[in-house]
Amino acid sequence: MTIKTGFVNRKTELEYIEREFGKGDFRFISIIGRRRLGKTRFIGEFLKGKSGFCYILVPELNDPDVRLEVARSFYEKFGISFFGTPSWDEIFEKLFRYSLKERVIVVFDEFQRFARINKGIFSYLQKNIDRYASQSGLFLLVSGSSIGMMQEIFEHAAPLYGRRTGQMGFESFRFFALEDWFPELSVEDRVYIYAIYGGTPKYLEEIESGELRENLGKLLSRTGVLYNEPETLLKTEISESNTYFNILKNISAGTARPSEIAEKSGIKATSIDYYLKVLINDLDLVKKEVPVCEKKASRKGIYLMNDSFFRFWFRFVYPNLSELEIGNPGRLLDKIDAELDTFTGQAFEEISRQFLIELNRAGKLPFTFGKIGRQWGKFQGEAGKNTYEIDLAALNENTKEILFCECKWQKQKIGPEVLAQLIEKAKYVNWHDKDRKEYFAVISRAGFTEKAEMFAEEKGVFLFTPEDFEGIRA
Repeated sequence: MTIKTGFVNRKTELEYIEREFGKGDFRFISIIGRRRLGKTRFIGEFLKGKSGFCYILVPELNDPDVRLEVARSFYEKFGISFFGTPSWDEIFEKLFRYSLKERVIVVFDEFQRFARINKGIFSYLQKNIDRYASQSGLFLLVSGSSIGMMQEIFEHAAPLYGRRTGQMGFESFRFFALEDWFPELSVEDRVYIYAIYGGTPKYLEEIESGELRENLGKLLSRTGVLYNEPETLLKTEISESNTYFNILKNISAGTARPSEIAEKSGIKATSIDYYLKVLINDLDLVKKEVPVCEKKASRKGIYLMNDSFFRFWFRFVYPNLSELEIGNPGRLLDKIDAELDTFTGQAFEEISRQFLIELNRAGKLPFTFGKIGRQWGKFQGEAGKNTYEIDLAALNENTKEILFCECKWQKQKIGPEVLAQLIEKAKYVNWHDKDRKEYFAVISRAGFTEKAEMFAEEKGVFLFTPEDFEGIRA
């Protein structure tokens, strides 16, 4: 295997952006997503074969120097002339006047940097959009990695609110895109890769070997590109990084409730909501989950890592940095080997969720669901033994149909008791109890015993294995 550097996937996103470009009139589209997801490479792919474009990575300079840099770029690409150091109003006005007779593409990468340089820039841009957009042929594409800052630029009452003609949330690849990345690997190997590296292109590019331990050795080496990647990104994006480090370490270790996260991280319980909101809304590293059969405002919310690589790094690398710094990764590699299957279980649930979504999209389930997620709660019984968890539940509120699913990442075949337990746990779920229609499914890494298959046929339980993942392209 060799490091992949070519453009992979993003077909849907490219189709969208090409369709918008083909309309010929003024377009203003934002691309927002955290670092390392390949936004700049995606933009480069879009620009291939096109003339009349200007790509500008917004520099971290003072305001006059940035104005000179932008003016110089417009002159070199479009022949737009400026005298001295032009104002932002003059820069945008001349660009828009030029676009009245020419179809031009302008890209501002790391657009949120303008907020630090001069917040008035957005007002000047708004003024010229309002004046010229109806006759303009400008295709304005802005991209940003600081999610919170980019959202503020376009929020209600901000100058650019309502001026965009489109927006694109740039996300990491789903599991099934890894078939394009690693067609020579087995589904099981791709599950391990997804559990460790997630779907971030920059991280997937570092996988050189078909042997998992070799890849892990590279990841744990001080010379490896990913060795301190999360530390670098966090310190780039936020202050008080030590506080966030503690929070992420504890969430990665399985602490899920806000009060427990606060206690273990040494933070006041009244402050934890602020930090969690930053990790969710600004950095996209954490997600909040509530039982899928309850309303979004449920107070049963738990917090989980939303990025596999950060979860892996904070679970294994961060607590062992001292040992790694002296060049002794052997003990940690053995620890990872021993715990990897348990660690991979959560990722397998997420992959199974994506699998059901793809089946749902293709109409291959007995009904079409509108919501899917984990389900848990309590039932009447002995304290400490009166809770239940179901890996996935997919439901349709209108037809009152629901699918309960268990996901098992274990090396032994699943017996009928797992199927029976799923059916029993479903009785505790308080959702249209009297008139719902139930379906059941189990997704097993190792398959099923003959007795389990007989039980499934009798009870109408759907059985899936990773072999069923083959050929699904997200």
